[in-house]
Amino acid sequence: MGGGGWRGGGRGGGGGGCFFFFKQKTAYEIYQCDWSSDVCSSDLDKDGIVWCGTWGGGLARFDGQNWSNLTTKDGLPANHVFMLHQDAKQRMWIGTSHGLVNYNNKDFKIYTTMDGLFSNTVFTMASTTGEDYWVGGFGGVTRIKGL
Repeated sequence: MGGGGWRGGGRGGGGGGCFFFFKQKTAYEIYQCDWSSDVCSSDLDKDGIVWCGTWGGGLARFDGQNWSNLTTKDGLPANHVFMLHQDAKQRMWIGTSHGLVNYNNKDFKIYTTMDGLFSNTVFTMASTTGEDYWVGGFGGVTRIKGL
């Protein structure tokens, strides 16, 4: 997509949505979403699917034509999605207000303080090629080895 990136917009920008911008030009493509939640995070996977984490609307997915949403009704532990991260194995990680989630396009594997996280509210994640994961949340950081 040549030097651009996806960004989310909230109600202050005319409603929830995502848009693509080009760094070289002042050109925007607005993709209005079917939800009223603010976008907290976004990521683009290897297949060109745009993922957006929302404030109360769950996890949104855009395939280039249509938006779809995954929520607690689908198995997500919470509808507040703060963080999206893909690791070296192209696995999608989702930071929510009720834990860290690994999503394989079918099932949700949920990690919480019961599994060793410092906090169930996950705001950030970084990973190394050596399979070390750093997960940031309320009050601290957890280092996880070998997920």
